[in-house]
Amino acid sequence: MTIKFTRGRWTLAILCLAAVLLRAPLARADQGDPPEVEAQRLVHILGYIGADYGGSVANGIVTVPDEYAEQLSLAADGAKIAARIQPSIPAGREFDLAARIAKLRELLDRKAPPSDVVALITGLRAELVGAFQIEEAPRAAPNAARGKSLYLEHCATCHGETGRADTARAATFTPRPVNFHDPERGEAIAPYRVVSTVRFGVDGTAMVPFNFLSDADRWDLAFYVTGLRHAGVAPAPAGVAPAFTLAELSARTDADLREELRSAGVPADAEAAVLADLRLRAPYEDRAARSPLGLVRVKIERARQAIARGERDAARGHLIDAYLEGIEPIEAPVRAADASLAAALEARSMELRGQLERGASPAELGAAMDALLRDVGRAESLLSPASAPKSFASTALSSAGIILREGVEAALLIAALLGLAAQAGLADKRRFVHLGWITAIGLGLLTWFASARLVAISGAQRELIEGVTALLATAVLFYVSYSLLAKREVARWMKFLKQQISPRRAALSLFGVSLLAAYREAFETVLFYQALLASNASASAAVAGAVVGAVVLVVLVAAYTRAGRFAPPQVFFRISSYLLYALAVIFAGQGVAALQMAGKVPVHALPFGSVPALGIFPTVETLGAQLVLLILALVGILADRRHANATPKPPAPPAQIAPGPAA
Repeated sequence: MTIKFTRGRWTLAILCLAAVLLRAPLARADQGDPPEVEAQRLVHILGYIGADYGGSVANGIVTVPDEYAEQLSLAADGAKIAARIQPSIPAGREFDLAARIAKLRELLDRKAPPSDVVALITGLRAELVGAFQIEEAPRAAPNAARGKSLYLEHCATCHGETGRADTARAATFTPRPVNFHDPERGEAIAPYRVVSTVRFGVDGTAMVPFNFLSDADRWDLAFYVTGLRHAGVAPAPAGVAPAFTLAELSARTDADLREELRSAGVPADAEAAVLADLRLRAPYEDRAARSPLGLVRVKIERARQAIARGERDAARGHLIDAYLEGIEPIEAPVRAADASLAAALEARSMELRGQLERGASPAELGAAMDALLRDVGRAESLLSPASAPKSFASTALSSAGIILREGVEAALLIAALLGLAAQAGLADKRRFVHLGWITAIGLGLLTWFASARLVAISGAQRELIEGVTALLATAVLFYVSYSLLAKREVARWMKFLKQQISPRRAALSLFGVSLLAAYREAFETVLFYQALLASNASASAAVAGAVVGAVVLVVLVAAYTRAGRFAPPQVFFRISSYLLYALAVIFAGQGVAALQMAGKVPVHALPFGSVPALGIFPTVETLGAQLVLLILALVGILADRRHANATPKPPAPPAQIAPGPAA
């Protein structure tokens, strides 16, 4: 780029000539700059080396001597800056900057593979950005019209109106101004690098610092420049491209974006159009505000920056927000379309939190964040408006799946309660079981109305409601089922009921368990149906699927209770006891996991997968809660067995001697 302070032709010529004659002094760092500015200049130098080194060295051989010499010169400048700003690195963030730059120079001297150079530069840039609080993105969306105006006024004379550097003025410079359409150069350009170039200039070229521009002007200009090479491509329709935050679009090169698009499953023939959309339209639109998954990207990026600054508590908050406000709201539609992807999003979120809390390195956390963002990209493609609309059959199947998936635990619990009540002589109390689940459905419908008309239920509130109701259900289930396990003989348990539990307490217990278990499932069902209907699915198909799912659950309950009439009482009693206690263990795991997602319980991850349907999650806290219940069950069974063995058995009646035949 070349400066044009006025519109006068002679003034422009004089300034360009001065830039050529005095280019080195102009581009050199001002040693009086504040450390923060010097650090940003060093980041600029590192970015320049990382982008251009691969084009000057291949297989240990210098392929472009001039470019390679420039890399060495820039590294020397970087060493001087490092020596000046080393004392200014904030306490708690110290690192040996001079040694890192020396290591970089060593790699350059021995013509190391470009991947090694880029890896070192990436880590060093992250440390500099964190230590000196360097902003790598604009504070507000750029202004496209302003960017174009600045480019035509100050850059087009040398770089050309289209960015091809094909002007007469460009031919007078050595090296020639950058052609932004050049595949190698164009793929390596990112808005942040352009901003740095505009601010600091490039040593050894006619590109001098644009000190007269404001920060906002530089960002406007930078985004316009990175979009020039895509001007001839029709951007993909809105909603097709995965959402990226402004911070991501600022820091990503075209090569970076292409790699992420491929990971997100964007077809190769659509790649150019999607990339054009990301460069020509996305930066100027507030897409993240309209997309929960876009918000995930925002929060992950903020967490990444907080980790670079050493602020792990802040990063934890951003990761919790990413799940609660970004992933949680789209869980229902994603699960309806791809259950494995929904499970992966939840598992990766939990795993990332666990890695952060156990003190994983920034590199490990960065890899985990990238893996999560790849799944986010898949979810965005899945939920894209351009995706094929759901048919009546697929909507009905999704609806039935929601009812069956969310209702089967409650149905099994209700069936077990009804069967036990009948076996224990509490047949007249079974109506309280029915009253419990009917009340739960009513509360679920009330929740639907309230969340749609009165108050929005946030992701945090949803997880808290799920967690608290699950743990309350666990407590009541434990109260009811523990005595069942400890008194496995029907006669002994019925005696316990008559002596220790009043009919009123029995009725309240049956009602409470039924209500809590059913409301927890009704609450989730409401949220899933809201998401299903919000995706323009057929309401009649959703109702049809719900009816089918409900009928299946009714058949399940009827079959279980009917089996209890024919099975031996002891066998049915034991099966029901184990089933209720198993549900208590499942609810305990699910409840603790929900509170972890809400950020109310810490996460200490373990290296294995999760089975949400069984309440099994790979964390110390969830498994610990379940283990406590299992130990209590074992203690109760052993204590009851010991008590039974210690209780003296009544003496057997004397044997009757049959009278012998008369003599």
